[in-house]
Amino acid sequence: MRTVALYRPGRNFPGLSVTGHRCDLMCGHCRGRYLKGMIPVTDPSALESAAGEVRAAGGHGILVSGGCDAKGKVPLQPFLPALRKVREEGGLLINLHPGLVSREEAADIAASADRISFDLVLDASVIRSRMNLDRVPEDYAGAFRALCLAAPGRVVPHVLLGVGREENELEAVRQACQEDISCLILLSLVGENVEDWDGRLIRAVKEGAGRGRPVVLGCMRPRGRPDVEMAALRAGAEGIASPSSAIIRLIEEEGWAVREHRLCCAFHR
Repeated sequence: MRTVALYRPGRNFPGLSVTGHRCDLMCGHCRGRYLKGMIPVTDPSALESAAGEVRAAGGHGILVSGGCDAKGKVPLQPFLPALRKVREEGGLLINLHPGLVSREEAADIAASADRISFDLVLDASVIRSRMNLDRVPEDYAGAFRALCLAAPGRVVPHVLLGVGREENELEAVRQACQEDISCLILLSLVGENVEDWDGRLIRAVKEGAGRGRPVVLGCMRPRGRPDVEMAALRAGAEGIASPSSAIIRLIEEEGWAVREHRLCCAFHR
């Protein structure tokens, strides 16, 4: 019997923001609103303290992210010694979201995390006009490969669907699948009308699953369309983050089993 993985991180796996609610980029699809739901940890001692509270409460891990600077990087460097200390103490899984990094920074990040989440964007117009960055697709591809070399099997590429040309999204999926990745997470625009959103999602799922990589539907996606989510699962997706009761019912009606995890979906494999 097929089993679908369901991910509900919640308090067991909270997000921590090293920049608080601040982001220099204010990308059009987020504008910093996701930072508002994260715990602000603007210095290393605050991060250690928050991690200790999660551990004491029986939590499973932490996502450490934040707003990007003007170069597309989350300023994690000052926090890495504290993260390594948290990791050495054990009891918590650590997922880092570093943004665009150099080869040297990739090595430091690899030593500080169990998983590394990376937004792989290969559409020049999206980078320029949507993400407000003076960078090019090669910068994203280079940072992604540097992370994969530094942390083989622990990098989790995220591909956002619906912001640019579909061919560039599919190329991001193809390039992601060429590396030794943990899994591929597909995200979609929230609160915006995307032409043929369901078709784009299904095609991206098939592209990733067809290349032998586990595909998961991430937490940032339109809600209220369990039929589309079910179609994505039929197309080869293996899991779904923050599932609704409606999609669970459809999965069970299909005759599939479900297995719930109180983790971030980046830990699918």
